[in-house]
Amino acid sequence: MGDIRTWIFRALVLIGAALFIYSWFQPWWTAYIVALDTTAINIYAYGIESFVPSEFAAWIAGYDQIMPAWFDNFMWIYLAACVVVLLLGMFASSDQKERIGIGKIGVSLPSALVGAVGISFLIVAITAVIVISMNLTGFYNSPLVGTFKLDMGDPYISDVNTKLTTGYYLAIAGGLLLLIVAILRKFIIGKK
Repeated sequence: MGDIRTWIFRALVLIGAALFIYSWFQPWWTAYIVALDTTAINIYAYGIESFVPSEFAAWIAGYDQIMPAWFDNFMWIYLAACVVVLLLGMFASSDQKERIGIGKIGVSLPSALVGAVGISFLIVAITAVIVISMNLTGFYNSPLVGTFKLDMGDPYISDVNTKLTTGYYLAIAGGLLLLIVAILRKFIIGKK
């Protein structure tokens, strides 16, 4: 019975990892220019991308300053490290003698590894919103979520709709799922 429970734990970690990785390739924030009927900018966990035709590039001048230059490489390394740690957490030994002390609480190595990835991904998602919000003030005073006027001179005036997308909420869900699975691991696995 213990082996089936171990595989249930691994399957739950895999579902959390799938949410995490799927959200990675989905935009977390987007800006949509109404007059052009196009998505102007998408911000992903790993960087930023523009879809504005070249003749309208001046409309979004400076968008590449929303995220720091070193950010892309750092985030890809972070993703690789998280995947490795999740794999270790799924298959690490859970010997009762090998416990990691967090205050007065002892946590198994698999729980600590999976929980660390869940917490770190939640921190990344929250930090992303804070950094994007701070940097948007220099980009036409754009709100994180809402609408603003982009005025490039008559007749080039348009509303721009900005929002957090489903990818962002999936990132939060993936981080929460990994954290919850890590906390409930001893109940999922049961006693040997």
